[in-house]
Amino acid sequence: MKRLSLWKRQYLSKGGRLTLLESTLSSLPTYFLSLFVIPKRVCARLEKIQRDFLWGGGALENRPHLVSWKVICAAKKDGGLGIRSLAIFNKALVGKWLWRFGNENDSLWKQIISRKYDIQEGGWCSKGVRDHYGVGVWKAIRNGRENFRTHSRFIVGDGTRVKFWKDLWCENQSLEDAFPNLFNLTANKEGWVAEAWEEDGVGGSWGLRFNRHLNDWEVGEVESLLSKLHPLTVRRGVDDLLWWRENKNGTFSVKSFYSSFSRGIRPPFPARIVWTPWVPIRASFFGWEVAWSRLLTIDRLKRRGWSIPNRCYLCKNEEETTDHLLLFCEKAKMLWLLIFSLFGVQWVMHSL
Repeated sequence: MKRLSLWKRQYLSKGGRLTLLESTLSSLPTYFLSLFVIPKRVCARLEKIQRDFLWGGGALENRPHLVSWKVICAAKKDGGLGIRSLAIFNKALVGKWLWRFGNENDSLWKQIISRKYDIQEGGWCSKGVRDHYGVGVWKAIRNGRENFRTHSRFIVGDGTRVKFWKDLWCENQSLEDAFPNLFNLTANKEGWVAEAWEEDGVGGSWGLRFNRHLNDWEVGEVESLLSKLHPLTVRRGVDDLLWWRENKNGTFSVKSFYSSFSRGIRPPFPARIVWTPWVPIRASFFGWEVAWSRLLTIDRLKRRGWSIPNRCYLCKNEEETTDHLLLFCEKAKMLWLLIFSLFGVQWVMHSL
């Protein structure tokens, strides 16, 4: 709160406030967020301080927040301001410990956690923490294991640490989900990849065992399964590896994990036009508000309960809207024509 004292906003444009936000509350708590899971009330309080500083609100004022905080926390290319969401950033930072647990074998911290909670089958994570008393750091980190698993997969070596049916190691779907009927018929649902591999003099092949003889319509599914397994082999003496799916090199990064949380279908946004390096950031911020149609024109003020006549104060003829004020007003048209003529641009303004 000292870094974002409300008096500072009196001397800063919205672009300056954005720059200060990115260098304070989005960065200061990184050390704590990388180890401890942030309580929801603390996260809400910190984000409220950020919102009030950006839009100029506070305990003594009631300034409107023109764009939702969820949109603001999106990347600039997706129409946001690139301010990190503290809750999502916390999950991405904590995920680093789950990655390190699966890849670091000789670390002292891992040995301590393994002795206290025991190792899960395969050794990629500890068993679930079920104690109801106290607040354990690892207990909070371990709760994000299932989400972490959806973004990782395994590269099979000798196959002794990867479940044949339940783990993700063959293409982008577990065999249990890809072939549910065969999974119900298999004799060993908890079997390892190494147990399904049969070595011979030539090299080896996949051997699948089921509880009963297969019907004709089930043989086709087995053929499809074997065609998936055909390019894969078990290599004795080679360790199984944990692979991060969000990076091309397979290595975990906080940035890639954070991006996976905010990924989704978003409407196209003219980010390259709005955020250009040769334009002052305060002008870019204004263009960003225009692109979202969030300027406090009279038509938007009336929606918020203001009782004022809606007339453009420049031309006195039409209602004041964002499009009218910046494009179709007679005064604005004259300004656009003047700018176009100075730069030799031939342009015809479209009509409403």
